[in-house]
Amino acid sequence: MNPRLAAPVFGLLATFVVSGCMGPTVAGTEIGGAIPMAGITRQKAAEIARAHCLKYGHSSRMLAIRSDAGEKAAVFECI
Repeated sequence: MNPRLAAPVFGLLATFVVSGCMGPTVAGTEIGGAIPMAGITRQKAAEIARAHCLKYGHSSRMLAIRSDAGEKAAVFECI
């Protein structure tokens, strides 16, 4: 493989691998938030919510799984 081509190809591949490992991002604050359910289970969403609330010294409680415009999201509160 051409060295000039190899570096960008491997860099792009590394970007895709790292971005896939990050998982869903929480949209929320210390009072609660929402987690996109794309590709994760309810159990995983609960673990993510627990980790988010723990940053603020709280525990989490799942409230609902909502569907907005075809996208599902787990809604939780930090208590």
